[in-house]
Amino acid sequence: MSKEPVEGEKQIFSWINKQGIMWKFKFYGFFKNLKFFEPYLIIIFLSWEINLFQIGILIAIQEVITFIFEIPSGMLADTRGKKTELLFCFIFYIISFIFYFMGPAYIFLIFGAMLFGLGEAFRSGTHKAMEMKWMEKNDILQYKSFVYGTTRSYSLYGSAISSVLSIILILNIPANRWIFLITIIPYVIDFVLIATYPSYMNEHSPKKSSYWKDFIAAFKGLKIVVTDSRLRKGLLSMSFYDGIYKSLKDYIQPIIKLFITILLVNFALTTSPLEEEFFLTLILGLIYASFYLVSSYSSKKAYFIQKKVKSSKFAMDLIFYIFAILILGEAILIWFQIPLLIIIFYLFIYIFYNMRRPIAIDFLGDLMSKDQRATILSVEALLRSILVIIFAPLFGYLALVFSIGVLFLWIAIFSLFLNFFLLRGD
Repeated sequence: MSKEPVEGEKQIFSWINKQGIMWKFKFYGFFKNLKFFEPYLIIIFLSWEINLFQIGILIAIQEVITFIFEIPSGMLADTRGKKTELLFCFIFYIISFIFYFMGPAYIFLIFGAMLFGLGEAFRSGTHKAMEMKWMEKNDILQYKSFVYGTTRSYSLYGSAISSVLSIILILNIPANRWIFLITIIPYVIDFVLIATYPSYMNEHSPKKSSYWKDFIAAFKGLKIVVTDSRLRKGLLSMSFYDGIYKSLKDYIQPIIKLFITILLVNFALTTSPLEEEFFLTLILGLIYASFYLVSSYSSKKAYFIQKKVKSSKFAMDLIFYIFAILILGEAILIWFQIPLLIIIFYLFIYIFYNMRRPIAIDFLGDLMSKDQRATILSVEALLRSILVIIFAPLFGYLALVFSIGVLFLWIAIFSLFLNFFLLRGD
């Protein structure tokens, strides 16, 4: 790209979107999000007689592995090559799907969760650091939120298409476990795509005398997280929001399963148990497709929304409040058993999450030095992992012992208190 200034943001946005590597970024996210099992994961586990608390334990196990390998993986990305690490992450994902396919034995699900967590550790922060490298190379780093929002929108297009295809797949495969094996196909495609990334994206520091010294150096590089109050507050705000969201986002599945009879009665449909399963599959697939299509649009518009508020951090705080109010609304709607409004409120939870994520990345990007990007983004993922390790089994236990509605009420109160007293402001 020419170093001379380009007239108008529209021309810059047009140039960005026409670049070949930008299309690779988009399709990376698109294929990565073709997780055909996602709209039915909890339902599949419940059909295997695994309760919500046990599901929470599986999520926690996945996050423990992510937690253990988060910092070392960020260090390896910075010192051994980001592209190489990303290729390894997809190998871990593919093996994890094989173990899930071998369910319902709980031990296989544990191995699947562990390998998926390892893949998450090797992926988190790495691709964003590669995108930053490309933006820096072309002097367009000030358009971070536009680039992230655009590439994230394609990830969500992938999720939407995946949700529609999953309806067809679930209704036609011999058993629901086959959905995990089919998911391997797009992940193999993504592996090949990443292998075609330019070699400069595998940039890494000169080899040091030992991995132990690399490990120590990485932790020394985290000093800025402790000493920089703005970065620390931004990381905590991002991690808490994402941790709560990640532990809660798929509760729409047992909620809809619980209210499927009410929905069918509202539409005056008399059905057998087999037909109810058909409608559950159809409704969940369409719900997730709608969630991701609308969320894709909100992610793409994150850059323009950010420009209308006084600061990225202010936007992060505002969306946190909205998130808490939506969770409170869900608790009330579950209490009064209004399924359609429950779906609509959940839609807004997805929309605001995917709007907030690019804004939060932009806020952190302005505070990070370029040689610590992968490491600090991995720290954010590490903090999120710690919170999910705590929240996932806790939420599952509370939902099992009390109810999902009571769980949502407590989460709403906690989120409002947390953001108002601890996380808001620069």
